[in-house]
Amino acid sequence: MTTRFQRILFFTRLITVSLILVTVCRAEEALQILEAEKKIVLSGEISTALGTYEEHLQGAVEYLICGQGGKAYESIIVVNSTAKEIYEAVRKLGVEKGTPPGYDEETEEMIPAKGPGVLVFVEWTANGETKVVRGEDLLHNKRTQKPMQHVTWIFSGSRMVPDLDSEDEEAMIPQAFMGNDIIALNYFDGSALFQNPLPNEENTYKKNDAVLPPLGTPVKVTIEVNQKMQRHILISGRVQGIGFRYFTKQNAMQLGIHGYAKNLPDGTVEVVAEGDNATLDQFMTILRKGPPAAKVDDVKVEARPFSGEYTTFEIRY
Repeated sequence: MTTRFQRILFFTRLITVSLILVTVCRAEEALQILEAEKKIVLSGEISTALGTYEEHLQGAVEYLICGQGGKAYESIIVVNSTAKEIYEAVRKLGVEKGTPPGYDEETEEMIPAKGPGVLVFVEWTANGETKVVRGEDLLHNKRTQKPMQHVTWIFSGSRMVPDLDSEDEEAMIPQAFMGNDIIALNYFDGSALFQNPLPNEENTYKKNDAVLPPLGTPVKVTIEVNQKMQRHILISGRVQGIGFRYFTKQNAMQLGIHGYAKNLPDGTVEVVAEGDNATLDQFMTILRKGPPAAKVDDVKVEARPFSGEYTTFEIRY
């Protein structure tokens, strides 16, 4: 009898440990913190509730991302993490929360959100191929009739509201913790952790059917801090003797990028550029096209730490 009891106890403990391990693994899959890369990775899916949203909002969506239990019928993506978990993950990257949008009673004007910026990427697999897009590409602007412009989302951390579950009557928590609102599309929606920096009217966005995968498709969402970086760039092709360096300098100065452009003996143009990742991405798009007389065959890019040694952009000889 004792032996049988011991076996039952052993298997009971084994099952308990297995369930704990499964729960931990699922939690790790739901949210990964990559501190060295200044990014977090979330698992989720394209909201299946979008199938019914036409009757609610005439096709409009209010959130790019919400958490479980959030406004799924108003969101493009539902992730498997809570707003609190995401908030704590971003803070663990060393990012300070900003301030949510508000209202100035003296001037009677709305105050936009302020804070650190992040980039959002969405990845999924279809027909054996992996596709990665900016989160904005999944949205269609009804006013411009184009995909949403690429932006740097603002980490405001959500407006603070009373914590109704706390015994401390003065305790406050981010409102996002209550509704699991992650990324809001409305310029003045302070309920979410992240805000859209583009002023817009109500019901501006809907899903972009030209890019969006089928509802329910599993996705991986990467939220990356828009940190300052240096990129070492080598551009080959017909890029010397046609004003490529001057073209590069002109665009760098317009974007606020610092560094230099230099012709190398092998016929390539070397560019060292420093700025935030979002601006550097814009710069790279311009360089890959080049001035009218150029023919860019290849662009090699190496990401390097930000040095801060450049205070302007110059042409070197």
